[in-house]
Amino acid sequence: MYTILHAADVHLDRAYSGAGMTSSIAPTRRQELRDAFRRFINLSLEIRVDAVTIGGDLYEHERSTFDTGNFLRGQFERLGSIPVLIAAGNHDPYLPDSLYRRIDWPANVTIFGEPQFRSARLSDGVTIWGAGHNAPDLRQNLLEGLRVPDGGVHVLLFHGSDLSSVPEGAPVHCGFRPEDIERTGAHFALLGHYHSAKVRDRFAYPGSLEALDFSEAGDHHALRLDIDGTTISTQLVPIGRVRYVTQRVDVSSMTSSEELRSALAELGDPSTIVRVVLEGDLQPEVDLDTAALYNACAERFQFLDLVDRTHPAWRLDEIAEESTTKGAFVRLMQTRIESLTGEPAEAAEMALALGLQAFERREVRAP
Repeated sequence: MYTILHAADVHLDRAYSGAGMTSSIAPTRRQELRDAFRRFINLSLEIRVDAVTIGGDLYEHERSTFDTGNFLRGQFERLGSIPVLIAAGNHDPYLPDSLYRRIDWPANVTIFGEPQFRSARLSDGVTIWGAGHNAPDLRQNLLEGLRVPDGGVHVLLFHGSDLSSVPEGAPVHCGFRPEDIERTGAHFALLGHYHSAKVRDRFAYPGSLEALDFSEAGDHHALRLDIDGTTISTQLVPIGRVRYVTQRVDVSSMTSSEELRSALAELGDPSTIVRVVLEGDLQPEVDLDTAALYNACAERFQFLDLVDRTHPAWRLDEIAEESTTKGAFVRLMQTRIESLTGEPAEAAEMALALGLQAFERREVRAP
């Protein structure tokens, strides 16, 4: 039996610009990515794989450093004579100044950096066919015109988008359809690009080794591929340890800011990166100061991202009946909101809420 351990989308040197992580916690997140890759190499040695493959986006070119390149070289050296085959992706394209060209890689490393497949024979019965990105915006279907020879087991390695199930809003790079793989005559394709694992009859995405943001909840894996004759079996092996969790807190029944603080304190978990979304109708008497709430609760979390999606629970119909300046203001704004749609209507609704805060002599804070 011939065993390959496959990873993709490690994204070393990621910026972590979202959720305010850049200044304080981003270095910790980047170290966690290195730790995950080190565990991937440890696992390769532990199960005594015959080859290691990486399906692109191993690092992020625009922020990559020689320190990262030397880290990777050291990890690959640990594998000794075990072949390492890398297909460059859209975030780590094979450019003239890429780490792939500038680092003196050990002899066991093969990098596929051009958008044409070439073969690397691993044993008498197993051949890897790899292609890579030589630009960050490569769009062509790499599989067009490819036909592998008869005999032995042929495995494709590249970074691309499965057009049969592109996630909503996801960019398409080197798009292909599952039937394109079958037409090549290859037995299987080891891929990269999607950060969630997806395993099909003829191809697999392992997903990223670690969750990279709040959209990537759940376990994260490497992929083990076992080849026994012409029989291929796959197994997702958990690697990730970082957990991103989104919690929702309905404020509708709360009557004080103390209730808000208590609700957040109960969610505190020092091992988890948490986004707390405050939602529902906020009663007028509740003073929601998100900065103060964050400062009171953040130390209970490994990282806390606090999102305010509440709506003021003003009794507008009652206020509109008042013979007061506030009542006249509400009547005017309601008429204006009814005449608008889209973003102008949302802006008018915000103006109404801020105006009512001012009438209540509360600090006016735009979300």
